[in-house]
Amino acid sequence: MQLSELLSGINYIDVKGNTDLNISSLSCDSRRVKKDGLFFCLEGTQTDGHIFAHKAVADGAVALVCGRDVNIADDSVCRIIVSDTRAVMSKMAKTFFHSACDLLNIISVVGTNGKTSTTYLLDAILKETGEKTAVIGSNGVWIGERRIKSALTTPDPIDLHELFYKIHLNKIRYVIMEVSAHAIALKKMEGVTSDIAVFTNLSQDHLDFFKNMQTYAAVKESFFDKKYVRVGVINADDELGMKILKNADLSMISYGCENPADVFASDFEGSEKGISYTLGLCGETKRVSYSLKGKFNMYNTLAASAAARLYGIKADVIAQGISKVKSIDGRNETFFMKSGARVVVDFAHTPDGVENILSYLSSTGKKGGRLIVVFGCGGGRDKFKRPLMGKAVAKYADLAIVTDDNPRFEDSFSIFRDIVAGLKENYEIIQNREDAIFHALNQAGAADTVAILGKGAERYQEIKGRKYPFYDIEVVHRFLG
Repeated sequence: MQLSELLSGINYIDVKGNTDLNISSLSCDSRRVKKDGLFFCLEGTQTDGHIFAHKAVADGAVALVCGRDVNIADDSVCRIIVSDTRAVMSKMAKTFFHSACDLLNIISVVGTNGKTSTTYLLDAILKETGEKTAVIGSNGVWIGERRIKSALTTPDPIDLHELFYKIHLNKIRYVIMEVSAHAIALKKMEGVTSDIAVFTNLSQDHLDFFKNMQTYAAVKESFFDKKYVRVGVINADDELGMKILKNADLSMISYGCENPADVFASDFEGSEKGISYTLGLCGETKRVSYSLKGKFNMYNTLAASAAARLYGIKADVIAQGISKVKSIDGRNETFFMKSGARVVVDFAHTPDGVENILSYLSSTGKKGGRLIVVFGCGGGRDKFKRPLMGKAVAKYADLAIVTDDNPRFEDSFSIFRDIVAGLKENYEIIQNREDAIFHALNQAGAADTVAILGKGAERYQEIKGRKYPFYDIEVVHRFLG
């Protein structure tokens, strides 16, 4: 594609050099630059892409997009100086991949917890209508029945728009995707308009990046704007959700069960088989059954139901789709030991997520049984939530086993000290996560429940810059034989 075509509609400060160039690829990672490529010099929190400009040119880049001019000896290299490199990268990526996103029906899911579950539910409901779908999120990318690994909840713009293009080529119309707060803050969704954006909830997370809850909330709220979204589906039982419903200049419908809402639940029942309730859906009613347990999972089904209804899908079809979701990778996955002890693996990695899963497990445990919780916190991430997670575990656990999550470059025992500030008592520290899981399972009596929290479907453990193969569920299977 010609560089002049990529520049169409872009607000730039200056262009130095010839724009009559053919661009074969885009990259913001100097290790992925190809011949005749365009390189984006991004200023990150840890490194500055401008210092890799010379390497990018040496590796074949013929053009640079940068926030300041870079002194390049080769006059044939075009430098495009812009005020917002990230926004420009997103818009250029869209153009490079033929604006495929404009040909898709995109449903974005935003919120601290429940994003993955909501995408799985919407996927099942749309498939029930006979549609082919694509799903993008923290458990990877699905294009039809083909799975593609992805390192990020919301891929970076170049990868994201390439995915949109592949999805279009596969004749798929519907894309259900998780949109993280980081993705919004880093302008990954610039130029993309979602048919529907779902807001699930807000609770503490990622304060290492956003610094405070006010900023974190404001970023999520900012997405609910006509620039990004045609219709919002908003949780009326969440404080930020209520604020969005009140203030956003956007067509919206609400869901909930505590405050008045367009889509609501009543007559909730929970059992060992799952949950059921009566769905009120814009004038229709239908009894809904769902295999995943806990009232918090009801909210995910309400969000999915409300979004599906906007496409004209009837309550009967919605209920049938929900009933076909028997499990979600890394979410409340339950196993039983030969003794009868229950083992649950869950992705809960925020104070609110831990509260949700443990309150459910505590209320459904066998009489006289203990709740043993294995968990940790990620290194180099929100330190402020660590004692809060410890406090949430202490509220329900008879025994807590603190272990590594993804320590990254941080000292494990520094993380443990932050966590145990909220635990106070009835805890053990076992650094090696596999040893911690085995220890918990060996401790479990017939009436006990072991909850293994924090990683869910993740299949690695990140330590000192390397990702080592590790999967909580595989460890459980190995113990169970």
